Amino acid sequence: MAISAVGFIDDIFGDNKSKGFKGHIKRLLKEHELSTGLLKMIVIPFVLFTGILYLTEDMFKAVLYTIFGSLSVNLFNLFDLRPGRCIKALFVFLVLFGFFINWSPFCISLLILLVPIFIGDIKEVFMLGDAGSNLIGYIFFIITSELYSRSLNSIVVWIALLIVAALNLASEYISFSEVIEKNKILKYIDDLGRKN
Repeated sequence: MAISAVGFIDDIFGDNKSKGFKGHIKRLLKEHELSTGLLKMIVIPFVLFTGILYLTEDMFKAVLYTIFGSLSVNLFNLFDLRPGRCIKALFVFLVLFGFFINWSPFCISLLILLVPIFIGDIKEVFMLGDAGSNLIGYIFFIITSELYSRSLNSIVVWIALLIVAALNLASEYISFSEVIEKNKILKYIDDLGRKN
């Protein structure tokens, strides 16, 4: 709820004056303004860290999962630039990791609940916004990390963390939309089911 709520604050009060990690930090240092983007960068890691530490009572795991979770939330927020793209990205990632994931009833239930949201988003009945895309990123994190049932020994967690970190870093220098537009397969998936 907290992760979605801070995204909602960004939807309502956010602006486009600063983008990316560097942009929000520069804005704070140079203009002495706390952007809603920077607020997310503070609140989301704090919420994840306190929650994970409470659940696991393991400081190393709490730090690692906080980094993984925060980067996952930010990554899927970056994908939410076209109708349906954010949830499609989730589905694509889960297909890639699907063989290694322990598909518990909880994980399956989350994905079933996403179906009507995905339909409404891609049909442009409503928009996910940061409130929704933050939640999608958190769902990816929960399913991939299997926070509630598995240890850190799973190589999938480490691979997923490296991929998510690399994509977050890449987003500071390239546009995902431009990459998708130039790749026929990605563009086909991106356009699939969309009105225009």
